[in-house]
Amino acid sequence: MKIAILSAADVAGWYTATLTERGHEVTIGPFGHAPTAVTSMIEDGIEGVLILTDGDENFDEIAARFTRATGRPVWRNLTEIPR
Repeated sequence: MKIAILSAADVAGWYTATLTERGHEVTIGPFGHAPTAVTSMIEDGIEGVLILTDGDENFDEIAARFTRATGRPVWRNLTEIPR
């Protein structure tokens, strides 16, 4: 599964390593302004988004747009992602 990680904090490396070990392909964001970010993720074939933040509005907007545009999942916790 191709997963995008959106993270304001510098913790994406650990999550990337864990997801890669589980067989996922990972892309790390932020991807910029919400409409551009969603378009970019759709074009890149992202199948789900892991958001690592404490309520940043930009990430929440991207998550909502991504879900509406694709019907694909947005996760807030590593344990929610299927193996």
